[in-house]
Amino acid sequence: MEASRVKPGFNGVGAGLDGSSRRGYMGGVGAAAAGSGGRGSPVDACGVSLRVFVLAATLVAAVVMGVDRQTRNIQITLADTLPPLQVPVAAKWSYSSAFVYFVVANAMVCVFSAAALAACRRRGAVVPVMVGDLLALALLFSAVGAAAEFGILGERGNSHVRWAKVCNVYGAFCERAMAAVIVSLIAAFANLVMLMLTILAIHKSSSYY
Repeated sequence: MEASRVKPGFNGVGAGLDGSSRRGYMGGVGAAAAGSGGRGSPVDACGVSLRVFVLAATLVAAVVMGVDRQTRNIQITLADTLPPLQVPVAAKWSYSSAFVYFVVANAMVCVFSAAALAACRRRGAVVPVMVGDLLALALLFSAVGAAAEFGILGERGNSHVRWAKVCNVYGAFCERAMAAVIVSLIAAFANLVMLMLTILAIHKSSSYY
């Protein structure tokens, strides 16, 4: 008689006869240690490395944008008969709602990545962490889009509404902001790759074949 096959559950528990095949959230596969009581599971080094990279990249992006500030002296002419006044004008990330959202979003993803690393060996955290990864992915891409749009506006201006470009005056400010956006965009793609690998690993562990 052909032995019946049992399909593994969503939590990644294998269908071996001895029940020793386990899969953690990060996609790693291996045999559980004897006497461990099912309290931990092996993790994939690639998944952990990607999450550590996302944590570091979002932290760098949030810090670089959060300290971005530049002050320049702007000439203001009050009257043709009077000499122009040199007025110091500062450009700061907190003056833009898009940049504020960017800093908050990257800080939230950074904190979540640290919490996910701490819970990566717990099988009960599979679904919450996956949902958190989806939300983190949406946060990163939306924050990058908002900050990039504001940066392009500062670089090129908008002649239709008579908004002048400012990056020709605050060059260092715009360069640091663009660097933070690029780092956050790389973190978003790394988060996307990590999520795709995790979904693929869960699909393989839940498949008959």
